[in-house]
Amino acid sequence: MSSVTSLCNIALSNIGKKLIADINEQSTEAKTCKLHFNIVRDTMLQSYEWEFAKTTLALAAVANTREDRWEYAYARPSNCLKPLRILPETFISDDIEVPYAATEGLIFCSQSPATLEYIRRFEDPARLPPLFQDALSWALAAKIAIPLTSDQSTRKDAYQIAASTLDAAKVADANENSFTWAENSALIDARG
Repeated sequence: MSSVTSLCNIALSNIGKKLIADINEQSTEAKTCKLHFNIVRDTMLQSYEWEFAKTTLALAAVANTREDRWEYAYARPSNCLKPLRILPETFISDDIEVPYAATEGLIFCSQSPATLEYIRRFEDPARLPPLFQDALSWALAAKIAIPLTSDQSTRKDAYQIAASTLDAAKVADANENSFTWAENSALIDARG
């Protein structure tokens, strides 16, 4: 089972540094990993529409500070790293988009009620897919390489591997919800 400490240890191992017993220990390695872990994780989550990280939430209305442009304002969910779309009240097709703006910690739109689809923050590394964990450990390795090794070559190598493992994780994630034309046809036929 993965934890922040285990992912940090993989990152440390990737750049040839000693492992840690706990992310909260006072070693230089633990302090450096702790400094960078959350931002690396959140940056990776925010960088792509990960299927595993998507969620929806009915938004809570708040005072509208932009009444000149939008009819409603909603509180941005605290775990929202990247708003993706406001879901239309009635689904007609994937082409229907509800305009919105995400700023000032709020979500503005002209639909009420509003449900937001977004990329959420994952606090529990054990719930992350294995390929994402691998990419995360390499991205962390690239981030901590200079502070811990002062070696540009180690950082460059870790960065290149991070990029390729991230690509592999994206491909695997994109294939999570694949539908074939035959499956779609069967669904359409079932409606008739």
